[in-house]
Amino acid sequence: MNSQKNQTLRRRLIISTAVIVTVASTLFAGGLLLIKQQLEKATFGNIVRKHIEILVNDPENAGVLNNPLLNEWHYYRGDDIRQLPDDIQTLPLGAYHSVVINGRHYHLQVAMAGEERIFLLYDISEWERQEHALLMFLLIGVVMVLVMALLIASQAATTILEPVRRLTVRLSQLSPKQRGLRIQAEFNDSDIGQIAAAFDTYLERIDQFVERERSFTAAASHELRTPLSVMMGAVDIIEADYPNPATQRAVLRIRRACGDMLAFIEAALFLSREEDRSINQTASSDVAAIVRQLVDDLHGDLDAAGIQLDTRFDSALTLPVPESLVKITLTNLLRNAIEHSAGGHITVHLHGNRLLLCDTGKGIEPDVLPYIFDRSYTTKAEGTGLGLNMVKRICERYGWQIDIDSQPGEGTAVTLIF
Repeated sequence: MNSQKNQTLRRRLIISTAVIVTVASTLFAGGLLLIKQQLEKATFGNIVRKHIEILVNDPENAGVLNNPLLNEWHYYRGDDIRQLPDDIQTLPLGAYHSVVINGRHYHLQVAMAGEERIFLLYDISEWERQEHALLMFLLIGVVMVLVMALLIASQAATTILEPVRRLTVRLSQLSPKQRGLRIQAEFNDSDIGQIAAAFDTYLERIDQFVERERSFTAAASHELRTPLSVMMGAVDIIEADYPNPATQRAVLRIRRACGDMLAFIEAALFLSREEDRSINQTASSDVAAIVRQLVDDLHGDLDAAGIQLDTRFDSALTLPVPESLVKITLTNLLRNAIEHSAGGHITVHLHGNRLLLCDTGKGIEPDVLPYIFDRSYTTKAEGTGLGLNMVKRICERYGWQIDIDSQPGEGTAVTLIF
């Protein structure tokens, strides 16, 4: 993409230079040609006009202009006018430049001598030939100037854009994991240094933001682990002192809830870092077992909402991923289905590496669907918009594919491909 933009800028510089040079050279050549034509017209006009004044004032000597030695001049009067073409004979009084008669060019002056019309022509065919040669020379000159301009502009564009190219290459080499990196010193030899300085300012702000987020995540995870450990210790005591089944079930749910909170803390810490060292790399997860556990944990919510849930496992699937991350992903998807499918039906189907979760809920409006994974986006008054965003981030981290197809009033189908 950067290379394409750089090439586009290069083409723009070359084209702009070529257009400017072409317009300037064309205007210059056209100006020269126009000046020549005007001078020629004025010069021959004066010569012919003065001669015709002499002819009018001294008609006795007019025949001298028909002398073969003066073959540039042609004088017509009386019956001689009939030798001219009909369209020339009917011309009104005045001067006409570059009139073509029998393939030759003339400057023509039509005047009155007493009561009759007279025509005086001066042959300018040689001048016209020279003018055409000049025009061809100017056209060739414009083309040559254009070619030279393109060559010079190409070289100039390469020189001008060299700092931009270096900056592009340098930025493409930056790694998201690099911190404290500054590049201005590498570009102080050109105006690009100002852009590099602005980019350094942006990198500094990013570094500060990342450091604040890491500090908060680490502090929050540390502070939350301690009370959760205390709660789980208390759960162990309650479980030992009250062995009756009802208490044991309640204690089990408390233990699972504490485990979920610890898993959430670990997942949040994992997603806040670009490296993967914050999570157990040797863990594995049985997807079917996690689904069964979630269905058991959410049994009360399902009954309260009047939802019938069916599960189907065509094959076993074990992922080399910590169970906490898989559980967070599936919990958010299943809770969303329960919240929007009161009195309906939910199906969870595991086939190969594909998990399909379908509900018959109210569905998602088409204008809302593109934003459901955005952070802090929610359609619920009490929602935070963090659940599906975390699901999306976990999927992106592990290369999982998640697709959501929804029809308002009919339900939603979520496909998760591990």
